[in-house]
Amino acid sequence: MTMNRSLQRLALAAALVAVSGQGFAQFGAGGGGPGMGGGRRGARPDSSAASRTGEGLTTPATAAGKIRDKLYDLRLQLMVTPEQSPLWDRFSDAVWELAGRPGMTAAEPSDDLNAVQFVQQRAMLAQDRAHRMQAVSDALSKLYESMTPEQRRTADQNLPAVIP
Repeated sequence: MTMNRSLQRLALAAALVAVSGQGFAQFGAGGGGPGMGGGRRGARPDSSAASRTGEGLTTPATAAGKIRDKLYDLRLQLMVTPEQSPLWDRFSDAVWELAGRPGMTAAEPSDDLNAVQFVQQRAMLAQDRAHRMQAVSDALSKLYESMTPEQRRTADQNLPAVIP
């Protein structure tokens, strides 16, 4: 009986998470203006004691959290319409692809590589970054074409801070 009750609670928790995720996605996709997204601030899972004390400020999780927040804020500021949502998603995915790649930070010297191998590796990472940056540019160009003049002004003012 206790196992059945635990499974029921787990199923209910999973359903609540799924429903709340849908509501969050709908809120982000359709509306709310600047200042309407305050509910996520302060309740972020990445607001750990380490980030408050200054430790771990350059960790990938912290960097990802900052990019996530910037993308979320920009989407709200732009008031992305349902019609623009697929274009926004392609742009956002391209930014995530760029941000999540190795080589976005300074590399540590490796004892495994000689100088030539190290530079070749860095060149490959730079080419990969250029390819991913082009994907961001292409996705943004299509999104930008669909924007209203007001949205374009907002993007012009705020988008540079989002690109890693």
